[in-house]
Amino acid sequence: MTASRAAIRTLNKRLTPRHLSPPLLSRIHDEIDRLVTEAPESAYAIPDSVRYDAHALPNDTNKNSNSPTNNQQRPGAVVRSIGTSRRVFMLNSTLTPTEIQGLSYRIKALSSNDGINSVIVANPIEDADVDGDMSENLTVLPSFMEEGLMKESKYDDKGLYGRGGTMHKEYVKSAVNERYGNRLFGMPYVSSGYDARQVYESGMCDNPSSSELETQLLQPVLELAEAMRGEYIQTERLSHSKVPVITVPHGFVSDGGYVMLSGSYALTTDATSYRMLHPLRGLSFDPVGLSYALPRCGREFHQKSVSQHSWGCALLLALTGYEADASDLVSTGLATHYIGSPYKLNTLERSLMNINSYEGQRVKRDPRKYYGHEHEVTADVNYEYRNVAVGNVVQFVSEYDAAGADEYGCYLKNDLDEDKQLYIRENDPTLRFDEDRIQLYGEIVSPLVNWAATFESVFVEDGGVEGIMERLREIASEKVRYQGKIGYEEDVAVAEQAEYLVSCMEQRSPLALEVTYRLLQLGAVEDEETSSWRSCADREKRAQLNLMTMKDGDFAKWAQSGKGVGLTSMQGKASLIRETEDVFDGWKHGSVKDVTKDEIEEIIES
Repeated sequence: MTASRAAIRTLNKRLTPRHLSPPLLSRIHDEIDRLVTEAPESAYAIPDSVRYDAHALPNDTNKNSNSPTNNQQRPGAVVRSIGTSRRVFMLNSTLTPTEIQGLSYRIKALSSNDGINSVIVANPIEDADVDGDMSENLTVLPSFMEEGLMKESKYDDKGLYGRGGTMHKEYVKSAVNERYGNRLFGMPYVSSGYDARQVYESGMCDNPSSSELETQLLQPVLELAEAMRGEYIQTERLSHSKVPVITVPHGFVSDGGYVMLSGSYALTTDATSYRMLHPLRGLSFDPVGLSYALPRCGREFHQKSVSQHSWGCALLLALTGYEADASDLVSTGLATHYIGSPYKLNTLERSLMNINSYEGQRVKRDPRKYYGHEHEVTADVNYEYRNVAVGNVVQFVSEYDAAGADEYGCYLKNDLDEDKQLYIRENDPTLRFDEDRIQLYGEIVSPLVNWAATFESVFVEDGGVEGIMERLREIASEKVRYQGKIGYEEDVAVAEQAEYLVSCMEQRSPLALEVTYRLLQLGAVEDEETSSWRSCADREKRAQLNLMTMKDGDFAKWAQSGKGVGLTSMQGKASLIRETEDVFDGWKHGSVKDVTKDEIEEIIES
């Protein structure tokens, strides 16, 4: 069998576009790869791409990049080699069920490959000046190679010759000035996981007794989350995770798209944000482990001030649809690093492509093996040195991390200038000349944590979702009392925020809110059997399955209504604008008071 595989690989190398047409070459390449790796069929929904090869993206400028028709022509994600690293380009904000399965397998296969050093998962930042429109990107090049193409291009009075058109002149300007996040008409939509309405229209939710929805969508979502975390089940073909998965979500992430924040390193930019929209669809958590992660905000990186308010942070994110920005995500440990400019992805790619592979990261020699002891399992003497260089590169491109360290690994909390409230770096800490200090950042503030602390009494008292809403209404009613009075501006701001939060909760499905709250309660319990990450994800899958297949349920009503969730994808672009009026309100229950405990338990436990 080994000889056959070697022969197949040799044949594959000799086949070139000169001998065969690109479509035929693509099919032959997939068949050969399938014979060698025995990969599942879904893996080929996420193709490998090199410049101008058979997997080059089709040019289809007249169709919406997020439409079901166009998704069939353009893959939702593409894998590309970048030296000893691998880059996964997330081209669409939603993936089909088959693509989710395929991406899950791809991530597992890559992260267990000791011939590389890392896996980078990121949405394209290369087409910045076309609002995320990928229709002109035919090559899926690394970001630093795209930048090189832009600078080498020639202009005339009519614009830019060659691929891309006149948009690349402005691209160069924004690349130099690092203005991408501020120049978009809409916000880049990184990922929401899957298209919920498209899933409903496919008929997968019609038969509650069928396993199709679970096996083809929800279980693959769970497995994709496991793959990103590096905690998947090992098989004969897939060993344990060896190299880190580095995610760089530049833009808006929602619901199941949280997998983009689940990597070994989750690098946020100035435009990264996360928001839970599913309760506006009559749904709860996707099976990505949020009911486990949210109640534990701040614990992994020992963020004491955050962990004191982790329950409030969890409720704000899950029940109100609070949109957490980059500072919120890093401050709570939901992301690991803040890099600021998305163009630091260039530096990251350039650096990682030249680092030795996992197997090549050796400092000590392997111990000798003696006759009769060949099969003895010995510890990896280089284990402590592997992945260290990758971690150092990630730290270097970051401005700070969740543990409070800057790009040099210096902990910012130790360098806070109390007078100026600025973090400082000093060449010699024994000398404290103010004029020699390089001032980096102001105090890192998380609005999410601040609001969780402000409304601590609202969240810690018993009474469930109904009690939370009532206490928020009480605080909101104080607005009339303080409005217009000097010295009470902060009280008015708190009342207005409470009013906004309760209005957001009133828009959401009462049943979905109650189910989400119960999942958080169960996930917060410190019990290894019932509150492990996997047990929480399994509960989320079970609850989501029941909500999606419920006859005449809230999800079905929403899907049939044609309404959205207050966000609209821009035509032909992978970005979005906000239309808050486009929200469904015909829920089965008039308010959370009408939801019974039996209904909640039936959805979670059945």
